[in-house]
Amino acid sequence: MTMDALQLANTAFAVDMFKKLCDKDKTANIIFAPLCTSTSLALAYKATKGDTADQMKQVLHLQDVKDVSFGFQTVTSDVSKLSSFFALKMVKRLFVDKSLGPTTDFVNSTKRPFPSELELVEFKEKTEETRQKINKSLSELTDGKMENILNEDSVSDQTQILLVNAAYFVTNWMKKFPEAEIKECPFKINKTETKPVQMMNLEATFCLGYVKELNVAILELPCLNKHISMLILLPKDIEDETTGLEQLEKALTPETLLQWTNPSMMANTKVNVFLPKFSVEGDYDLKPLLESLGMTNVFNESASDFSEMCETKGVVLSKIIHKVSLEVNEQGGESLEVPGYRILQHKDEFKADHPFIFLFRHNKTRNVILSGRFCSP
Repeated sequence: MTMDALQLANTAFAVDMFKKLCDKDKTANIIFAPLCTSTSLALAYKATKGDTADQMKQVLHLQDVKDVSFGFQTVTSDVSKLSSFFALKMVKRLFVDKSLGPTTDFVNSTKRPFPSELELVEFKEKTEETRQKINKSLSELTDGKMENILNEDSVSDQTQILLVNAAYFVTNWMKKFPEAEIKECPFKINKTETKPVQMMNLEATFCLGYVKELNVAILELPCLNKHISMLILLPKDIEDETTGLEQLEKALTPETLLQWTNPSMMANTKVNVFLPKFSVEGDYDLKPLLESLGMTNVFNESASDFSEMCETKGVVLSKIIHKVSLEVNEQGGESLEVPGYRILQHKDEFKADHPFIFLFRHNKTRNVILSGRFCSP
């Protein structure tokens, strides 16, 4: 399994972001859409020069990527096909104020690699009208799931470039979890507290891996047609006074993640899987997070350089809005309701009744579409 430079770059960026979000709040549920962010930032990167471009290149791990635009063009066209199989929407938009005077050359150069991702709008002249117009189109793009993504504080007549990511996904498994097996169970939030969850249960053959030194099991649950898989990283139990994820989060790096989820490290095993039904929502301002990773110029009008896009000086990325919602339920394709199917011999148990980390990977391009952690119902 070889991964190309862009997949490695996007994976590294996803892990960096995830760790920053984890550090910000040790016990919160997290869901974010790293591929949306790297795609939008790659479009913004195309507009920059000098140190501003260098910083973005570092943070997005694009040093070894020969042709960034073409790489994203391929990924975007592959990933956009997923919405015909799944309740999956991924909106990645860069709204640029017309008054900055972006050149026709620049606008045209974005059309193939980043189709419909760059939009020229009038923040300066028609602030409120523009905000409402954007909200309306974002609502349509997310099937009405996300209303009023831009509140009144998110834009002003000073807004220059606004980056919006909005994504939602509802799981659709290759093997559905039988409804009859869903029971209320306690979910351990930490060593002493529990909360009730609706626990799904399924016995079948899945890919299972194990990280010995961390005592962590890794399960791959394929979604319909194996286009997407959910990978779950579950510590054996809550060993310390935290949610039990602290050690795992420390050990998680782009390298370790690729190592642990490498097919050669996992084996097809009969598994009795217990997974809670849950939904998570994330809403983040990514500016401080990206600044802490070293992407600072792009937000700083005395340092930023957007001269690939326009002549105007002091252009900055004004705001980044990132909203994601995920619903994990029992729905799926083939049902395994065959007489006697429950008599699996020598089976492993994978019981996600305490905090875990998860990611949804697009199997064709190996990109992480969504990533998060579930700590509490």
